[in-house]
Amino acid sequence: MKKAIIIPNNLKEESVSFSKEVEKILTNHGYDVEILMEHDEPTEKVDFAIVLGGDGTLLRACKKLYRLDIPMLGINFGHLGYLTECNPDVALGAIDKIVKGEYTLENRIMLSGEVVRNGESVYSFVALNEASFYRSTLLKAFNAELYINGMLTQTVVGDGLIVATPTGSTSYNLSAGGPVLTPNSKNIVLTPISPKYFPHSSIVASGNDKIEVKIIVDSIVKTGNPALQIDGDNAFELNDGDIIKIEHRGEMARTIKITEQSFYQVLRKKLSKATYDNT
Repeated sequence: MKKAIIIPNNLKEESVSFSKEVEKILTNHGYDVEILMEHDEPTEKVDFAIVLGGDGTLLRACKKLYRLDIPMLGINFGHLGYLTECNPDVALGAIDKIVKGEYTLENRIMLSGEVVRNGESVYSFVALNEASFYRSTLLKAFNAELYINGMLTQTVVGDGLIVATPTGSTSYNLSAGGPVLTPNSKNIVLTPISPKYFPHSSIVASGNDKIEVKIIVDSIVKTGNPALQIDGDNAFELNDGDIIKIEHRGEMARTIKITEQSFYQVLRKKLSKATYDNT
């Protein structure tokens, strides 16, 4: 039997309400449908997932769905919705196209990593957007030694460093002045945050490269700790000497594309909206 899941943002009433409408439509098309709250875990492979929320909702859903290789359609109930495919006003037409098989899939690389402290792994993570290292409670700049494939590439002195996927290149990385990558590319972009010394440009690495970042904090005048944040959430406090290992290990997020707009058209529209909304 055909199966689908719906993941609404349970903090937004309009998202939860819309999930009932989507459920009814899919059921009428012969699908066995289950509505999952964000804290629920899918237990089996399904044909696709409909995610009703903003980028944050889709990011959290992705970390559950990629393990079962479930493609996602994001319907925007947030602000900009870089990761979502459409808005609610055209969502029913989009769902009709999915039912008819009139869609394509985009495979987006994810990053896996761990924090190694005194030779022991103390924290692990998976990211669709980025892993960012920032000052957090530390009241000064710190050093982040960047190693690519075991070789010291540069030492970033400043407020931190962003290690982003192509998907995440339009997020924090873009705000920090980093380049935009097409979502289906297989690269990793590394961008410093407020570097102390200029010029300090981004590095675009291969998706096969192994990234290591060693945190160095001046312990004599140390106040507070830097932190590691994954996809704008799940902050983990870092200590002097911590080594963060990051690489693409084959994990992929699969997103459903039903529009004919190119990535560049969508990017222009989203950036124009962000500019307009902030004027």
